[in-house]
Amino acid sequence: MLAPANAPQFTLTIPNVPNDFKVLAFEGTETISALYSISVDLVSEYPDIDLESLLHQSAFLQFGLNGEGIHGYIDGVSEGDLGKRLTRYRVSLVPALHYLQFNQDQRIFQSQTVPQIIAQVLKGHGIHADAFTFHVKASAPREYCTQYRENDLEFVQRLCAEDGIAWHHQHSSQGHMLVFTNDQTYFPKLGETPYQQDTGMVAEHRVVSQFFMGFKTRPSIVTRRDYDQKRPNRLLESRFTAEFSPELEDYSYPLPLDSEKRGKQLARQALERHRVDYQLAEGKSDQPTLRSGHFFGLTQCLHETHNDLWLLLSVTHSGKQPQALQEFATSATEPEDGFVQGYRNSFSAIPWDVFYRPPMPAPRPLLNCQTARVTGPVGEEIYCDEYGRVKVKFHWDRSERNTENSSCWLRVASSWAGDNFGTVIIPRIGMEVLVTYLEGNPDNPLITGCLINKVTPPAYPLPENKTKTVLRTHSSPTTGGYNELSMDDRAGDELVHLRAQRDMEQKVGNNSRLEVGNESRVTIKGDRITLLGSEDHLSITSDQKIQVSGSNFLHVSGNSHTRADETLVIEAGQHLHIKAGTHLVISAGESISVKVGGEHIVVNADGIFSSSAIDVGGTPVPGTPVHTLLQGAAAGLLVAVAPEPSSSEANDSDELEEEEEEVEEEGITLRIGVFFDGTGNNRSNSEMVAGCYAQDVNLLEEAEDIQRFCQANGYDGLGNTPDSSYGNDTSNVAKLYTLYTDDGQRQLTDDETIGFIPVYLAGIGTSSGEGDSPFSLATGAGAHGVLARVEQSPSLISKKLQRFQLSNPERKIERVEFDIFGFSRGAAAARHFANEIMKGDQSILASALTDAPGFIEGFNWSANTDVAINFIGIFDTAAAIAGIADGDLSVHDANNPSVNLYLAPDIAKKVVHLVARDERRHNFSLNSAGIGDIVLPGVHSDLGGGYIPNAVEQVLLSKPRCSRDMELYVPSTESTAYRRAQLELGRLQDQLNLYGLPLDVKTWAVEMTSNAKGDRSKSKNVYAAVHSKRIVSNELALVYLRIMRELGARNDVPFRVIKDKDPKLALPEELQTIAKKLMAYALGETRRAGLSLDEEVLLYRRYIHLSANWNAAKGWNNSDLKIVFINRPAENYKRVVHPNA
Repeated sequence: MLAPANAPQFTLTIPNVPNDFKVLAFEGTETISALYSISVDLVSEYPDIDLESLLHQSAFLQFGLNGEGIHGYIDGVSEGDLGKRLTRYRVSLVPALHYLQFNQDQRIFQSQTVPQIIAQVLKGHGIHADAFTFHVKASAPREYCTQYRENDLEFVQRLCAEDGIAWHHQHSSQGHMLVFTNDQTYFPKLGETPYQQDTGMVAEHRVVSQFFMGFKTRPSIVTRRDYDQKRPNRLLESRFTAEFSPELEDYSYPLPLDSEKRGKQLARQALERHRVDYQLAEGKSDQPTLRSGHFFGLTQCLHETHNDLWLLLSVTHSGKQPQALQEFATSATEPEDGFVQGYRNSFSAIPWDVFYRPPMPAPRPLLNCQTARVTGPVGEEIYCDEYGRVKVKFHWDRSERNTENSSCWLRVASSWAGDNFGTVIIPRIGMEVLVTYLEGNPDNPLITGCLINKVTPPAYPLPENKTKTVLRTHSSPTTGGYNELSMDDRAGDELVHLRAQRDMEQKVGNNSRLEVGNESRVTIKGDRITLLGSEDHLSITSDQKIQVSGSNFLHVSGNSHTRADETLVIEAGQHLHIKAGTHLVISAGESISVKVGGEHIVVNADGIFSSSAIDVGGTPVPGTPVHTLLQGAAAGLLVAVAPEPSSSEANDSDELEEEEEEVEEEGITLRIGVFFDGTGNNRSNSEMVAGCYAQDVNLLEEAEDIQRFCQANGYDGLGNTPDSSYGNDTSNVAKLYTLYTDDGQRQLTDDETIGFIPVYLAGIGTSSGEGDSPFSLATGAGAHGVLARVEQSPSLISKKLQRFQLSNPERKIERVEFDIFGFSRGAAAARHFANEIMKGDQSILASALTDAPGFIEGFNWSANTDVAINFIGIFDTAAAIAGIADGDLSVHDANNPSVNLYLAPDIAKKVVHLVARDERRHNFSLNSAGIGDIVLPGVHSDLGGGYIPNAVEQVLLSKPRCSRDMELYVPSTESTAYRRAQLELGRLQDQLNLYGLPLDVKTWAVEMTSNAKGDRSKSKNVYAAVHSKRIVSNELALVYLRIMRELGARNDVPFRVIKDKDPKLALPEELQTIAKKLMAYALGETRRAGLSLDEEVLLYRRYIHLSANWNAAKGWNNSDLKIVFINRPAENYKRVVHPNA
């Protein structure tokens, strides 16, 4: 008999709602990888409690003497019987995950692991990183993952099941932690509970009173097979077998097996899923600590094999506390099972060594077919890969992705596809296509055809041209030209039409025959050149008429024969020259006549006759030299030169545009450039100490007052720089600020309708002319944090606005436009500032500048009417803001309290986000801007600027190792730390081979004195790490300064031109070709940067810094390893990327 719990105090705590609830009873089941629901019966002395106010409140049901219980949210509440003094109520407790089932979505995830996808879904429901955790072994990113017609809970459950990830809850009075794991070792272990058979006696302690074992038949073999178009001759198949009888096989096709390793993993997990309940135990107890997803130990069972560790799959909790309700306790009838008060549970469990895999949910909805629109990079018209696959944007996809990132690569069905033969027709960007799904799987779409719509109508209007069959293509890039093959089957007007926009080539391997029933007309506007390898035969049954408007040239290498059966007439307007190399024979059957003027000579059978006497003398007329081919042309080759456009046409177009411009405006537009500098970047502080790190300065030779100034700011004259804003060069944001047009102190002319003012905000954690704030530098929060900078912006804008109005007192502002720039956390501030602007009259700008003079009447800061954003240009956003208030000190995750980083597709006319390809630091996770991302070579500050010129980069590239308590006389090179560092050195040489680094192992020792009583012996702690020292230039940042400036200028940002003669901004000659390639790529003129290997090596060896390193915050050779390595590399040396959210 179970213990009656000795009046256990069951309580329900609802922190945010005052109440007098007493728990009468409760019951509910929690199951691993499933939702729980606990029904709680309550009584209260208040009959009129606001039931609706209880919904969604956090609550904790305690039913153990040591605080054990279940936490959840009140999902349902109802009123029961009303007594004289007490009223019954019932509430149900559910986990936060419960609400996911009420949100159904259709969306696409790309290149994310399952934990990353799930985390994004959870955060979308307000379940932040402090409420869930993952203990998952390495998970490969899913190239393409679709949620379609699934609610968020179904989606999460399916992903977990597919990857063999279980989840359970860990409860406390403050909340419940959701734990995901595919590793048995992360299931918590509870204490042991003894077995004691229920005999009707009261147990002295918590016991398991019933424990039964059962077995079920399950498959013993799992086989998975898949097809991969990249390896079509090899079917991927994985098989996993368990030593059980009978041999029953689970075979399935298809299943995405990216590799043999992945195939074995999926097959093994499927078999483990089948075997979960092969051996299943069920029991009952009064142990309130039991929880699903936890191990518990069973002892003192009569079956010795049962005395082991068991994984709880489900636990059904029941509790009764009748003493909470006296007036209703009128029935003396005892329940059939004898349970009248106290706590008890029933549970199911499996042996500890059986791997738990969650069951596969019901099959996801199958898709037949739907339509989508082909997408690709901005500026491209055709975008495909080596297999002719394209990307699409589905009509149901609500994301801002509308470029080459909108979907996975979709295969395109062809009417014929063989080994280097078949048909190839690539759907072009903007076309509507018909998408079908292999096996109905939304993750496996393919294109089976294209569809006509209003935007992409047919080549010829329908139904007027319904008899035409057309294949028409457009020139790309679009010029208005096209190629076409069309067939008109209209009776009596049948026509086959072939059109080539430019060139047409025909190749016939053997014979070519052409038969024309009536006329054949050929019009050639240029030259025609024909090469015949053998004879040319032409037979004409009637006349041949040839008209040559110019000259006629004929060259016959052999003999030439011309025969006319009747008359042959040759007429020359001026000269007729006949020349023979040896003999000239003119033969006539009757006579030959030669006429000149009134004279003639006749030769016939009777003799030679002349109209006058023949005299000796005279001078022959020179002949005309022979030309056999067109001058400047070789047989078989013609070069066409396209005519240049007329300059007059261009001028006419410009004049027309000028005529169409509207110049009549009542007020003016004020364009404000707002520049948020990066963490630790401060324009004023950098310029103040610029002379201390200039290339031509030697502090040891400078005057004493200069030495003192530089040393006071951290420069020792030996190449060491301070770790503060005084140790950085000006960033690209600061440089762009100086390039922005400033009309603040200039009077606009009468015909000017727009004015410009720039505003600069110092980098996060810095103060101009003062020391930095360590707190804001570390957390991104505080008085010099991201939010603080945004809040400071209105006052700085107001000051610039006052100067502008003093210079232009008669001009009224009717519209304000913004150009916004930022770097690092300054980029986060820029994004938050942009979202503030879009709040319109509720923004901090509207609040601060409501009464500012100089605006037209009725100006009220309405978004996209009174105010708008023209351009957002940001460098490598790394928000990295710690949640101090909620205890989240991590700057690595996506939790950035109160900062809105999301950039909506229509927030500005243009968004540009330059992203550092080679950034690898753990604390510098990227906050993507979606389609605005342009990935470029370099690390964080290689793009945003701030590195000092030709810096001596001295870094530790491996985590420092320590060998403790070594004898002083033992060389450091004999320490274990040194040997481990040597192993790291070899690995890093391979990993960083493009850098060409001079790597070595650096050691340092710290002498230690024993603290033991009577023992003052000395020893040493030896530290070792892989070390590199080199000089790195900061001039790569100038390339990205030019790129951002050009992108801005092309989108109407008023930047002045960068003067290449300025020594501070001039590019080295070796970077100029690289700069042109990167510029073309960033502008969208090319699909890839296209850097050669030599160019990549040059960047790595001279310009790209090693930002990810193990230098300690206190200096690279500090002996205390318990410090923060703020620049440590990310896991697997791969930067974490958070989505645009």
